[in-house]
Amino acid sequence: MRTKARALVCLILAASSLAPVLGAERLTLAAIPKSTGGEFWETVERGARRAAQDLGVTLKWEGTVTETEIAEQNKIIENMVNLGVDGIALAPLNQRAMRRQVENAVRAGVPVVIFDSGVDGTAHSSYVATDNKAGGALGGKELARLIGKKQGARVMCMRFVQGTGSTEARAAGFIEAAKQAGLTVAADPYPDTGTIEGCKTAAANTLEKFVRNRVLELDGIFACNLYSTLGVASALEDLRKGGVKVDVKFVGFDTSRKLVEDVQAGRIDALVAQNPERMGYLAVETLYKVVKKEKVPAVIDTGTVLVTRENLENDPEIRKLVGLP
Repeated sequence: MRTKARALVCLILAASSLAPVLGAERLTLAAIPKSTGGEFWETVERGARRAAQDLGVTLKWEGTVTETEIAEQNKIIENMVNLGVDGIALAPLNQRAMRRQVENAVRAGVPVVIFDSGVDGTAHSSYVATDNKAGGALGGKELARLIGKKQGARVMCMRFVQGTGSTEARAAGFIEAAKQAGLTVAADPYPDTGTIEGCKTAAANTLEKFVRNRVLELDGIFACNLYSTLGVASALEDLRKGGVKVDVKFVGFDTSRKLVEDVQAGRIDALVAQNPERMGYLAVETLYKVVKKEKVPAVIDTGTVLVTRENLENDPEIRKLVGLP
């Protein structure tokens, strides 16, 4: 009996001595989005947290309030390195400006996976994102199809914050596809601020230049992300309310409840949709593999698809993607 008791005590002591070691093996990963606000980033976070739960890791999710706070994002990266996280998944606010902090993190022994937007340099282990140039080209081809064979058709590309890798690539893809289709890109403004209001103001100021005799003389518009699409939609609505005749084909990028409603109502002709939840999941999963010394692809494309009124009605996968029952 004493022998059994002694053996049991030894097992308990052995288990308790292993507990701190096992606890120490739980990885802590950081995910730094471009912003902590808005439906897109909330959906990315949902995917990231689901991956962390599936993988049994601790996730620190921290980002800036808006998508223009480059210095603040640099501080967050530095803080995560100082906290001793095992890896960082970063959606960089600026392709050039974030390069040094990424390189510093990697030099400090913290691997970095980039997601959503690219960053200069080769220090990062993988890039998990929509093929943004292809997404922009998809928007350009769809806009050309909607406009048809109209001779001399003029279109506008509503950009986002200058230097943002994802939206710059989308604009480049759109402009290239539009020109190949014979469209004239008559304007491609940047907003002064990376907000919906900033995008609306830039769109309104540009659209006003194309109003003649209370008619908007523009054939098509492409907007590069959620905020620019919402801004253009609001600016067009103001024109209509002001008595301007608006007959323009409009393709946006990203989805939200409001934008899906606009597609259903015919105010927006199509949206180029990403899969933000999948992006968040794959960013964390890929980072986990990197930390575990597993081989990962240099680039992982999370895909884009067109959302239209027709496929919102008929395609269950599209409905699921945009959050409809």
